[in-house]
Amino acid sequence: MKEIRRSYCGLCHPRCGTLLHLENGKVVKVTGDPDHPITRGVICERGRLMQDHLYHPQRLNYPFKRVGKKGEGRWQQISWDQALDEVAQNLSELRDKHGAETLTFTHGTKRTYHWDCRRFFNLFGSPNTCGVNTICMCPSYATEFATYGGMIMGSEVPAAKCVVLWGCNASQSSPVGLYPKIVAARKNGAKVIVVDPRRTKEAEKADVWLQIRPGTDLALMLGWIRLIIAEDLYDREFVSQWTVGFEELKEAVEPYTPEKVAEITSVPAGLVTESARMYATNGPAVIPFGLGLDKQGVNSTQCARGRAIIRAITGNLEIPGGEVFSLAGEVGKIRDTGYFELNDMLPESQKAKQLGVDQYPFFGFPGWEKNSAANKRLPEGYMAAPEAWHSNLAHAREVMNAIITGKPYPVTAAITLANNPLLALPNTKRVFEALQALELYVVVDYYMTPSAALADYVFPAASTVETSEIWLTGRFCMACPQGVEPMYERRNSYDFYRGLGMRLGQEEYWPWETIEDVYDHSLEPVGLTFKQLADQYGVFGEMEYRRYEQFGFGTPSGKVELKSSIFEELGADPLPQYREPVWSPVSSPELAEEYPLILITGSRFMPMYHSEQRQIEKARKKIPDPLVSIHPETAENLGLSEGDWAMISTPLGSIRQRVKISDVMHPKMVDIQHSWWFPEREPKLPELFGVFESNANILCPDDPEFCSPEIGSWPHSALLCRVEKEVEGRKSAHK
Repeated sequence: MKEIRRSYCGLCHPRCGTLLHLENGKVVKVTGDPDHPITRGVICERGRLMQDHLYHPQRLNYPFKRVGKKGEGRWQQISWDQALDEVAQNLSELRDKHGAETLTFTHGTKRTYHWDCRRFFNLFGSPNTCGVNTICMCPSYATEFATYGGMIMGSEVPAAKCVVLWGCNASQSSPVGLYPKIVAARKNGAKVIVVDPRRTKEAEKADVWLQIRPGTDLALMLGWIRLIIAEDLYDREFVSQWTVGFEELKEAVEPYTPEKVAEITSVPAGLVTESARMYATNGPAVIPFGLGLDKQGVNSTQCARGRAIIRAITGNLEIPGGEVFSLAGEVGKIRDTGYFELNDMLPESQKAKQLGVDQYPFFGFPGWEKNSAANKRLPEGYMAAPEAWHSNLAHAREVMNAIITGKPYPVTAAITLANNPLLALPNTKRVFEALQALELYVVVDYYMTPSAALADYVFPAASTVETSEIWLTGRFCMACPQGVEPMYERRNSYDFYRGLGMRLGQEEYWPWETIEDVYDHSLEPVGLTFKQLADQYGVFGEMEYRRYEQFGFGTPSGKVELKSSIFEELGADPLPQYREPVWSPVSSPELAEEYPLILITGSRFMPMYHSEQRQIEKARKKIPDPLVSIHPETAENLGLSEGDWAMISTPLGSIRQRVKISDVMHPKMVDIQHSWWFPEREPKLPELFGVFESNANILCPDDPEFCSPEIGSWPHSALLCRVEKEVEGRKSAHK
């Protein structure tokens, strides 16, 4: 019996529409859904892996309980009820002994609903959720809310006259979402500027490519701002009526002449000038979100500020073809994730215990509450609430330290869901020590990962096609229908958290039996059920522009704060200022003699997505080994040939990867692939799937001096390294 069912992908961040082709109830092929209003039948290489992922023999299908020592690889299969009962009992006892703050959580990029985790933790009483948000969108999100009361999630790229791809390699990171829009804009005559250390596919086709020294982007931004002001290329009317702090900004950027910027960034002064003029004189213009800026360490938060300021002073906010952050029509009525998180249920006494809040108040509850309070001056449904993106987070480094030391209080339990902290967080050795020290470690995942292998309980997660979801943006709300029934005993994250909550006294706060019941409640204000939404595909709002003329901006002043009052109140620099990275040829010349190459990590590469897809044969055939990309001249000087295994070292440690000769980066740079582990290896210590062999995060520091002072973003790029040919007998240097 043959059948075709609508579903969606979810193997990376977007929820692209798919068609599942079934024979006798089994998926035999996955194609794009041509009727899907957003993705229109297009799926990428990852989407075509869904069938392999769904039926992979290494999938977790049942709950397991550890019966041997941690990392010994001995497990007992148990039922969901037994597993939830025992986890709830352990959590109850640990809470009674140490307080609710003893429980923490690590999460990664969007695979699950997120809000259910927040709801559970707020009701449990712990402020200590943490994860990769610190280096992934949330720095931009929190910062843009402080600057103009919203996050740019709707750059109108196809209608723009200039597109700036700043730390954004869309062909690899967003091949179905953003990249086609860039292609469309270019066909419509838009200018394209690319700011990237590497000559990416986008850079090769750009009007201007700025090959910047990693970690110096903020200096270039300040140079742009100075030139735009000095040459009177800013929107005088908008700046006069709708911003505060312009004169202070003008004074702050005065030192950043094109010549000074060239000295810092390695971008020729002429290109600094040309690119700034091109952006400012070809409006409407957009600078879509790019992950490259959020993972730079000391400058990451102020990079987000710099980008926001450039958008604002050129009058590109909330205009057709520009940068849009308000919600469109009916979409604003839908109850979003912030509604369901119950952040107000967490007592103030518990918020004060959030780990890292004393050092990074802007990213913790103090900053979140100031952003949220300012945003509430706007009408309901006008703007996505700040809490919807979890900008009230503990700092992962401080969480790991508390687990290891018991200070400032014991953190003894952790839940990891849709995350692999040994591959996702920096300073892998510290993370490993912390996971080993936990009294209770619970993991929910698709596969047995290196992190899951250290757990006490492991739960099987449902694939995205085995559960339903809502894809909610500022412009649309799409139904993502379940394609197949969950196989074996896989369940979604809502079932997991509701199951725990019901056992821990939270019954009244989990009234919806299924996730689709939740969606029915979410859609109630627009008079739809989830099934009705699915039948009509989605809800699309009509966009209104320049609504700030009626309501103002969601900031304390009601205007764009070029000088941020929220930053100033929290002790952070209210105006962006450049800091030289700690490990750089400029700040550490003696260190650079021993580690002469500039290192970047975290570049996206298809079809892998972070630490995922390593066990899927089709993906590994394309990229069987971890790769370090080295310029031909550099490789020759180091005696390296294509395919050699090389040791890459920083002061923090060493790993091995296979050499790829490429001239896409500068001879003084190397680019290593991140999140590598080997599912085919031994699943127990000491090998632990080879997690210590080629894992880029072993090289990445997270001590305070490396992190942005406002929110604690750690660096995954702008580091120093040494590369050497691997010599027999030195393979174990990474250990």
